[in-house]
Amino acid sequence: MNNSAQQNSEKIEVLEIRNYLLKSNLTDKFGDYFHSKFVSPMNELGGYTLGEFKINKVNDRFVWFRGFADMKTRFKFLNDFYLNSTTWKEHGKGTNEMMINSDNVYLLRPLKGEINSRLLKTDKTFTVVDFYICNSTLEKVIDLFETTYIPFLKNSEIEDITLWVSEMAENDFPRLPVFQDKNLLVSITHYEDENEFYAKQKAIDNMPEDLKTSMQGLVTIHNKVVLLNLR
Repeated sequence: MNNSAQQNSEKIEVLEIRNYLLKSNLTDKFGDYFHSKFVSPMNELGGYTLGEFKINKVNDRFVWFRGFADMKTRFKFLNDFYLNSTTWKEHGKGTNEMMINSDNVYLLRPLKGEINSRLLKTDKTFTVVDFYICNSTLEKVIDLFETTYIPFLKNSEIEDITLWVSEMAENDFPRLPVFQDKNLLVSITHYEDENEFYAKQKAIDNMPEDLKTSMQGLVTIHNKVVLLNLR
């Protein structure tokens, strides 16, 4: 592992989940270009690349995680990288030519405290991001997760999971728009391979009926994105 965030075990208090719509069939080409041109320079400036993915069975999406120590660090990084760095000036046009839309971005913070970068950057093959939109019920959903759902997952040997909510501080770099939904809970779960993913997903689908009913009653919309690790 050569990611500096891994080597230094950075404490992450701000996370962007960035989901790019690309021109058709360019995911692999874009991923190679992105990794070779941007990852190391961004890490050096304090914007840590904590995952590079394609969406399972989709050929025009590139998803990546970018973490920061805090919002102040994020603001400094975005100005340093996008406005002042030679890296972006030389290679930014190349990425933009392959993209159709880059505004599908969630700005998040850990549900509690901070997250070690090692819990996000993984060698595991499958990563699942669950978006739970909880219209006026977020606190109840968080309580259900902490008291019942997370213990159920751990009992099912699903333990490589982190929880996030929206970072509601002002996005002070409006050139890069973000979603900030006060009703959102996000989980990020890593699985070793396809076999583990499908086996554990079956366990989740077969959760106790009372837990399933509680989840359905409190969560307004649940969206799941299944990601394949490119690195």
